[in-house]
Amino acid sequence: MNTKETVAAVVVTYNRLADLKKCLASLQEQTRRLNAIYIINNGSTDGTGEWLAEQPGLTVVTQPNLGGAGGFATGIDTAYKGGYGWLWCMDDDCLAAPDALETLLTSPNIGPCIKNCVSISNKDHSELAFYVDRPNRSYRKVEDMTQFDLVYGVASFFNGTLINSEVVKNIGLPDKKLFIWGDEVEYMTRAIKMGYPVVTVPRSVFYHPPSFDRNGIPWPGAWKQYYAVRNQRRVFQNMHGDKYGLMVFLRWSLKETMQQAVAKRANRMYNFLIYGEAAVDSLFNNFRKQPNSILTVRLYRMLNK
Repeated sequence: MNTKETVAAVVVTYNRLADLKKCLASLQEQTRRLNAIYIINNGSTDGTGEWLAEQPGLTVVTQPNLGGAGGFATGIDTAYKGGYGWLWCMDDDCLAAPDALETLLTSPNIGPCIKNCVSISNKDHSELAFYVDRPNRSYRKVEDMTQFDLVYGVASFFNGTLINSEVVKNIGLPDKKLFIWGDEVEYMTRAIKMGYPVVTVPRSVFYHPPSFDRNGIPWPGAWKQYYAVRNQRRVFQNMHGDKYGLMVFLRWSLKETMQQAVAKRANRMYNFLIYGEAAVDSLFNNFRKQPNSILTVRLYRMLNK
């Protein structure tokens, strides 16, 4: 087989063994067989490593928990170096329809690109798992997308994201410093900035838990919001250029931070502080913080023992 036609799956997992088993079963049932399956185990402690050691036909890489960004950076790098023509990337809580990969590969040829499955809510199959808002159009229902062969500029990374190896060669890897929340959008906007088409193929179906209001996450779980705010500067700069993107981020982060101060939510003080901390760290290019070193998180834990 021509190496340009080969496909390796990249699955990143962390402490979701039951979901991982279902995800792998859906990959092994594809009508277009995969040439390889790479599992990046981000330091799971729930028996995932032991179970994976007993499974044939998998390439397993175990590393500390480097977040989704670090997981996909390792997985894409490893699979790319394996010489595969396409890399099919996903989280461990996805379920692929049996013909998902075949449909991606037989969709219109648009050259080196990134093609994404449509992510459908596993709770309501008429709803998208992730809502998408664009200046001239919103996507909420599955039927909002299925009227098109390809939907340009819209994709739910990393949920059935098929990346051509030439794209990886030229745009590089996901930035593992971003850790989580925003790393996938940064990678998508980087690809678009460098001229590669990014499309959703609505006939290629993935099932995924529905999205939720990230602003409504209770403490202490709200620490993840730090990364969403901090990483947004990189997204804006991909979209608008370094200088104007920085100005967009300044305006956006100030507005979002002040909104936390007046929001009628529990722990709004902590939300305000973590937004502010994230914005300042982003402006000073501080992308080193792990969850336990976020100052607002440490303050919350000290005052809520």
